[in-house]
Amino acid sequence: MSYASRETSTADSSPVELYEFRRGGDTWRYTSGAQDIHHATNLYSAVPIQRSNIEQASEMGKTGLRITCARDLAFAQAFIATPPAEITLLTLYRQHRGDNQTLAIWMGRVLNAEWRSAEVELNCEPAYTSLQRVGLRRLYQRNCPHVLYGTACGVSAVVFRVAATVASIAGNRLSVPTAADYGAGYFAGGYATWAANGITEKRMITEHGSDAITLSAAPPGLNPGDGITLYPGCDRTLKRCQEKFSNSANFGGFAFIPAQNPFGGSPIY
Repeated sequence: MSYASRETSTADSSPVELYEFRRGGDTWRYTSGAQDIHHATNLYSAVPIQRSNIEQASEMGKTGLRITCARDLAFAQAFIATPPAEITLLTLYRQHRGDNQTLAIWMGRVLNAEWRSAEVELNCEPAYTSLQRVGLRRLYQRNCPHVLYGTACGVSAVVFRVAATVASIAGNRLSVPTAADYGAGYFAGGYATWAANGITEKRMITEHGSDAITLSAAPPGLNPGDGITLYPGCDRTLKRCQEKFSNSANFGGFAFIPAQNPFGGSPIY
């Protein structure tokens, strides 16, 4: 009997679903079945896990999925403080007991997690959202709209990055002695990266003063004595673009917009 026949059969239908989570070089595999399952030489461990219905909508980018599982599952631990910088991909397979045919019925990524007592609920979005494109983002404004270190910006992140070592950690506040060699606010608006559990974590730097670096969230996997890389920020003004990065040729704003609106009510422009 084919997969399609068993899927629609009342008597022969016996579905089991396989969940494959991937983040960086790590992979976690689980099944909703009562026993462990081998599929494509991989072992899927039986755990309490369930999902919401897969909706058929006219806009596929809005058909999200919510998955509920035990909060002590290994892959979910990275979501305790804040979602990890590395994207967590999810592929959902479906098969029927005793049938070798397995189909991938949903693909996407995990956005965030909601903790509820002994369970965690994962909010996932489909892979179709990766097909979306950013619309027009340049406005007639004084400040630069370009993404710092992006293609339009042109500043090299490799040239301006600063390798350092963390002296101490208190929540999302770090003591980085090397940062004291730079003026207050030099790294504010930039970001920091470090290696943790085989992947590169990234957090935005919200404040910088002397050796104190404040991140947007607590740094997972970072300990005193670990190496960290700091990338300076930009306040999007023409002055900072030139003085800090010597990059005024790529400045995307309109720094010399007249202060007085020529289309205003004043009779004299």
